[in-house]
Amino acid sequence: MSVRVRRLRKQAVQLDITAFMNLIVVLVPFLLSTAVFSRLAILELNLPAGSSSFNSLKESLQLEIIIRRDGFEVGDRVGGLIRRIGNHASGYDYPALSVLMQQLKARFPDKHEATVLSEPDTTYDVMVQTMDTVRSAQAGQNGLQAPEELFPDISVGDAPLAGSSKPAAKKGKSP
Repeated sequence: MSVRVRRLRKQAVQLDITAFMNLIVVLVPFLLSTAVFSRLAILELNLPAGSSSFNSLKESLQLEIIIRRDGFEVGDRVGGLIRRIGNHASGYDYPALSVLMQQLKARFPDKHEATVLSEPDTTYDVMVQTMDTVRSAQAGQNGLQAPEELFPDISVGDAPLAGSSKPAAKKGKSP
């Protein structure tokens, strides 16, 4: 009594990876090209230093540029307002801000830090143009032959309320 056992012959299955290879061939160059563009569009920004730091005694200028609806307020965090630059009929006066930044850089050549503070309704375009103006002076402005680096280390933050005086808040006056 012999029982015959039937065995099925297994055939080797071949994988068809041509569709996957086509996907990789298209996807890899696309990812590489977008990675390069996104890297070029990143600006490294820092948060403003805390008010309890004692670095103000060592440094002579803590530059702050406050973007208001009606213009720029350029000041020293410790010394107060340096200059107020009002708007033109067409918008913010970036050339006047650039001239002031160049004058401040001439007085403080070793200073590289600046803080840009903006009101909540400030547009992204205004923020970027202000940071570009503070960061460097363009060639052709005021007789410059090449772009000049002004204050490249920029911190960003929220502007204080208009009309609030910082020295009064620091002295601890109560209403």
